[in-house]
Formats: sequence, structure tokens, C-alpha cells
Amino acid sequence: MAGIGFELQRVLKKGGMTGAFKVAIAGIIIVAGPWLISILGIFSLSRFAGFALEEGSGLFTAAIVYSYAFSLFLFGGLHYIFTRYVSDLIYIRENSRAFATLLLSMLVIGVLSAITGLAGVYYIRTDQISNLLIYRISAVVLFVSVNLIWLVMIFITLLKKYMTIFMVYLIGMGLSFVSVYFLGREYMLAGAMAGFSIGQVSILIMLLILIRRYITPGNPGREFKPLLGYLKKYGYLLGAGVLYSAGIWIDKIVLWFVSGSHVEGSYLLLFEEYDITVYFANLTLIPGLVYFMVFSETNFYVALRRFLVKISTRIYSGIQEEKYRLLKTMRSGLIEQSIFQGVITLGLIILAGSINVTLLGGLSSNTTIRLVLGGVFFHLLFLTLLTFLFYLERYKESFITQIFFFSINFGVTLYFAGTDSPLYGVGYLSAGVVTSGLAVIFLVRGIKRIDRSIFGLLKKDE
Repeated sequence: MAGIGFELQRVLKKGGMTGAFKVAIAGIIIVAGPWLISILGIFSLSRFAGFALEEGSGLFTAAIVYSYAFSLFLFGGLHYIFTRYVSDLIYIRENSRAFATLLLSMLVIGVLSAITGLAGVYYIRTDQISNLLIYRISAVVLFVSVNLIWLVMIFITLLKKYMTIFMVYLIGMGLSFVSVYFLGREYMLAGAMAGFSIGQVSILIMLLILIRRYITPGNPGREFKPLLGYLKKYGYLLGAGVLYSAGIWIDKIVLWFVSGSHVEGSYLLLFEEYDITVYFANLTLIPGLVYFMVFSETNFYVALRRFLVKISTRIYSGIQEEKYRLLKTMRSGLIEQSIFQGVITLGLIILAGSINVTLLGGLSSNTTIRLVLGGVFFHLLFLTLLTFLFYLERYKESFITQIFFFSINFGVTLYFAGTDSPLYGVGYLSAGVVTSGLAVIFLVRGIKRIDRSIFGLLKKDE
């Protein structure tokens, strides 16, 4: 992502509102495109095409929520391995092989997600939906397309066609709305589900066409064995991805079972008070993520690259100087990013009451909103630290932090949900605080020992 940061910094340095707007749009699409379009889509459809959801708006929302939740819960670890392998191919300018790897990964995850989706919708049996078969097929298509879009979005940033990507999402969202509007009139809830899925599939197809315009794929079959080798080589990275993806959803899943209610006509569970709060709070993460991508990560990468260049000289004083410059860059980046996101978070915490009434329809509580907003702040901090650990290839330490993140979020959420006066969001907040502190310790220690680690690897190679 640092390469993207360089491009966006160059655009920003040109000055003017146009440059700032391009950076903001590009950053938002890269860090939150698939997720943001669904939130906006649900909001728009419920407000302007509610007639299509009269048969069961809960089943519509549940299908989308579960698609995004389990797309990450099941395949988040594979995303990390895919990203690592494709990044290495791009670094050596093997873009055709990288595209071939994308196609291979899409095939594997597409088949697995189709099987999972079919098993999931099989148990939705209700007379509430007039066209149940269309609903089931559309829900599976949505789940598969969401899984594939995550992979494509990881890859397509290589093209640096940010405004084009933005237009693709805009067209796809518009097509979703139009399809839901017209198909919903004819087929009600099933039509709405089909219409929304059509929009997602159109985004996927347009993104693939965009990639094919600039890159010719190699032979996907040849990438299977090397990719499998990465799965074996980077076991800790795979584990970190699995636990991180599970960890960010486990509090929602716990509350679905402990405090939630069944969506009518299905086995699916939702807990609207917490779910709607989390969706809103996650939107406040976007400015911080854009700041991280444009500044924090890019500056850390530059400092790390300087250190690696200096270490080739084997001059002790220069190596130590660059090492402590790297440490200083990391600290200043974290402080500046935390201040930036902290101002946003603090302002929203103060306005929690108004937010609950105006934006959330009074469905949540001020305490829940404040706890989740605090959790989002520390989530961003933890994610930043985790990325820096990945740069240093401290995968074992990253895996350990994810064990704590998942376990604390799960355990604390379960405990407080069962009390007489339950607190929702305290598990998410606690997990972010503890694991951010743990990640700082690992990161500082990793930077201080980085020269010894590199020389140790060089000695092994000799």
C-alpha cells in the first residue's frame, strides 16, 4: 500500500481542492469500497425503495450482513497470503503472473464460497417470501461476488486508476438501486435481493475488464504450487489473518446469539442495537485509514527503505542512525495519526446523543455508541501497528497479538452481555486497548533488534 501512498502524496502536493478531492476519493475507495457501497446501498434502498422489502427487510439486511461477515471470517487468512504472494510478484515486475494468481484465487475461493453459500441458504425455509428460490440463488450470488470483489480490490490498486475505480463503484451502486427498484416491484423481496446482487456482479465484471485492459494474464495453473508454498511458508501470517478477520466479527456474532433475535422465517440472528452502531462507527474509521495510507504507512516505508540501504554498507554508526530514525518516524506517525483520528472520535463521542436520535433512529444507546467509537479508535491504532509488524516480517508476534485480540473481544463481550446491566462494545474496546499496547512492545523491540535479525539471516544464507 505504500506505493499507493506515494502516488496520492504526489497528487496532494500539486495543491488545490481538486488534488485533495482526488486523494480523498481514491483513499476511500481503496480502504473501504466494497463495505461502504453496501452500507450506503442498504440505507438508500430502505429509504427510497422500501416497498420492495415489505416481505421481510430483515432477511434482506441479514443476507448482506452475513455475506460480508463470513466472507472475511472464512477467507480473511487466505487474503493475507494472496496479498503477500502478489506483492512479491509485482515487486519483481511479474504482473502477468500476478493476474494469473488473481484468477486462480478467484476460482478457488469462488467454488468454496458457492458451496458455503448454498449450505447457508438451504435452511432458509419460509412462506414469507413469494419467490424463495430466486431469493436463495441471489443470496448465494451476492456472497460469491463479495468474496471475489475483496480479492480484486486487493489487486486492482496496482493500476492506480483511482477515479476510474470510483466510477465503477458509482455505476454499480446505481445499477443496484435501479435493479432493486424495478425487480422489487415485480418479485418483491426476492427481486430486491436479485437487484442488489446484479449491482455487485456488475462491479466485479467491470473491475476485471479494467484489469484485463492493462495486463495480460499468465497461466493460472502454474501459480498453484508456488501459492501453496506460500501457505506453508507463512503459517503465522495465515493464522494472523484468520484470527484478525474472526476477531473483528466475534463480538457481533456473540451478541447475535446472546442478545439478538431471529430474523423472521430463518435461522439467522441479528442484534439491531449493536449492529447499527457498529456500522455507523466503522464509517468514522475511513478518515484515519486514508491518513494512514497516505502518510503513516508511506513515511514508515521510506524510513525502513533508508535503513535497508544503509545496512548494506555495514557501517555501524550509519546503521544505528537510520535505525533510530526509523523508530522516530514510527512514533511520530502514530502520534500524528492518533491526534487526527482522536479529534474526530472525541467530537462524535460528545455528540453521541444527537447521533443516536438523528442517524440511528434511537435504536442504540449513548453508552454503546461511545464504547464502540472508542473501540474503533484503538482498532485503527492496532491495525497500523500490525501493518508495521508485517513490514518487519514479525509474523509470529503478529499472530500472538491476534490471539489476544480475538480472545479478549470474545471473552469480555460474552461476560458483559450476560450481566444484569449489559455493556455492548466494551469487549471490542478492551481488545483494541490491550493488543495495541502489546503490538507497540513487539514493534519497538523489533525495530531495536532489526539489524541483528537481518545480519543473522545473512549469516544463515552464507
